[in-house]
Amino acid sequence: MGRRQWRCFHCDDVFRSERSASEHFGSDDGARPACQIKAHEGHLVRYIRDLEDRLITYMTDSHPQLQAIMTLEGEHAAALRSEEEKGYERGVRDMKALGYRTEAA
Repeated sequence: MGRRQWRCFHCDDVFRSERSASEHFGSDDGARPACQIKAHEGHLVRYIRDLEDRLITYMTDSHPQLQAIMTLEGEHAAALRSEEEKGYERGVRDMKALGYRTEAA
């Protein structure tokens, strides 16, 4: 079995590494190939591909800031439940102290 390679049907260039193929074709199925962007400089294509990758990261749950927000929301929800349970227990304790009977389970 030969080495893996990718060929662009627009410009007929052959890419032998995944990195160079990804740079030419983009990391998303909807991305335009570099030869169709008509970039005169290779660094411009690399810059565009980097921006595309960042955008995909921002749009998914894998972005570090989004992960931090979800962690804080979870911690806040857990703390809120804990305080509600403490308030309920305090109410039951106060009710018993006043002589009210509670149903034993």
